[in-house]
Amino acid sequence: MPNMLVELYEEKQKKGEFEVDVEAQPSTVVVEPTQDELFLKWDSTLDDSKHLRGCIVCGGELYQEQAFPQITGIVIVLAFAGAVAGILGLVTTWVMLIAMSVVLVMDIFILFVAKTRLTCYGCNTRFHNTTVAQYHKPWDPDKAAQLKRQSEEPKP
Repeated sequence: MPNMLVELYEEKQKKGEFEVDVEAQPSTVVVEPTQDELFLKWDSTLDDSKHLRGCIVCGGELYQEQAFPQITGIVIVLAFAGAVAGILGLVTTWVMLIAMSVVLVMDIFILFVAKTRLTCYGCNTRFHNTTVAQYHKPWDPDKAAQLKRQSEEPKP
């Protein structure tokens, strides 16, 4: 199994990344490019099948999401431009049919290439190249709000 890629985020800005071997469970890693040392929390973050159950950075809960390639935005713009050109009658029928077929093939290709990743509700850390367990659900706004309220409550 390849090493898991972990991307650290701070307020939606990528702060750094590192690769980690889930089998070895190292206690510390060096974050690129800052060269900072980070202590990982492996306690109760892995299940019996070595799937991530929680965040190894903060211990928070995880949700799954699709990681689409960067070309997805270009395909969306092409599809929108083709639709507008077709509605305005700026292109002939065969040209429009061929262009929209190419965009459709690119869109289907992107769906097959897109991979699932895990993201932490608390610290927004993203985990790539890992097996996603079936109990991880997509992002839930109610759960995110509940976890945010819990983190803001004063500890007794």
